[in-house]
Amino acid sequence: RQNWRVLGTINSGPKWYNSDRTPQTTGNDCYNCVGAQWTGTDSEYATMTEYSYDFEANKSIDGVDLTSETQIAFRIVFESDQAVTEEGVVIDDFLIGGYVDDEDDDDDGILDVDDNCPLTPNADQSDLDGDGIGDVCDDDDDGDGIPDSEDNCPTTPNTDQADVDGDGIGDVCDTDNDNDGVLNENDQCPNTTPGATVNASGCEIVSLPPNAFTIKTTAVTCSGNNNGSIKVTLASGLPEGTYNAVLTENGQQLASSIFNEGVVSFENLDGGNYQLCFTADTLSGFERCAGVILYEPEPLSVQSVVNTSSSEIALELNGGDAFEITLNGKTFVTNESSINLPLDRIENTIEVRGTQDCQGVYTETIILSNQVFIYPNPVHNGKVSIYLGDSSIEVANAELYDFSGNKIYNKEQQATSGVIELNVNGLRPGIYMVQIRTENKLITHKLVIR
Repeated sequence: RQNWRVLGTINSGPKWYNSDRTPQTTGNDCYNCVGAQWTGTDSEYATMTEYSYDFEANKSIDGVDLTSETQIAFRIVFESDQAVTEEGVVIDDFLIGGYVDDEDDDDDGILDVDDNCPLTPNADQSDLDGDGIGDVCDDDDDGDGIPDSEDNCPTTPNTDQADVDGDGIGDVCDTDNDNDGVLNENDQCPNTTPGATVNASGCEIVSLPPNAFTIKTTAVTCSGNNNGSIKVTLASGLPEGTYNAVLTENGQQLASSIFNEGVVSFENLDGGNYQLCFTADTLSGFERCAGVILYEPEPLSVQSVVNTSSSEIALELNGGDAFEITLNGKTFVTNESSINLPLDRIENTIEVRGTQDCQGVYTETIILSNQVFIYPNPVHNGKVSIYLGDSSIEVANAELYDFSGNKIYNKEQQATSGVIELNVNGLRPGIYMVQIRTENKLITHKLVIR
């Protein structure tokens, strides 16, 4: 018995002992832990576990080369720990394997005298650094003096171990030296600050605060007036340099302006949807765009419906936020989109305006009368003639409502000498309401069908 020592270390492999605890290193809860031991729990030792030690692989790990020893004795020491009451241990199939000492010890088909790894199979004899030691058994494959286990480029010589991005991969074999996500071959800025946001060329994207540009618009007063404007104010404290504002509409550039302080304006604009984009000569890759809408008033739109039973007119208004209505000389102002007004005359004149004169003016004359405009009335033969009160009128729109207010007839009629004819044949006997609308009049009258 000479020079007994523990075989291997906790780092030896493929899988050697699994515990290195001692009372000195882990406390007094392991009384007889001597280090370099196998331990197990119920779940582990319920199934046999294999441990093995490779002399050839571990000589570079343990610093001890046992491959050339001719005699080696093994012993297994059992220690009893009074704090443990498990069943004990079972050891089965303690095997020692090796190579037959012949002219091809590793049986890879290469004779030992020619084999650059005589004890490790490597039929391809790969030797990256050309040092006569095959890669599979060479602990410094690239021959740069740095062991593979410590080399950040184990197959590419790099004695300086330079690693600019600190990712554990040496610069000479790192495809992305600054670790910005852009490969070196496409990276135009190879030394980007770690963590910086970069563009497709690998260059840092520098941005400006959200309030760098303030946009103010002035709406178009009327359609076609092209008096809208867009003003941009540059915030204080921004990086020095010049800034460029480009105004486009539907993808076509309309104007651009270079400025470094104060306010820049785009004038004489029509209503519409625009895009305003900013760049900076000192900030590579910087661009910020915003959509801008210039509003313009809608044309004035008025629809009227007369209720003869209550002598009222209902107006539906569109094209503005406020409307001025003049009815028989009286003025009404409303912000609503609908309004009912009384009709207190036989002939009623109405005029509607929006907030802007350029939106147009709606005018209408409404006649409420018991005078005979329709003949014959009552109708007996299915045809009725209506005199419009003016022989110069050539066209009128006729609408017929039953007494419940349901529209049953609506047609534009050509007038002859101011007279139009309606065919009411097939309608049930009863009382109906006729509304005749000309260019500037609305005439309502009762019609009786028998």
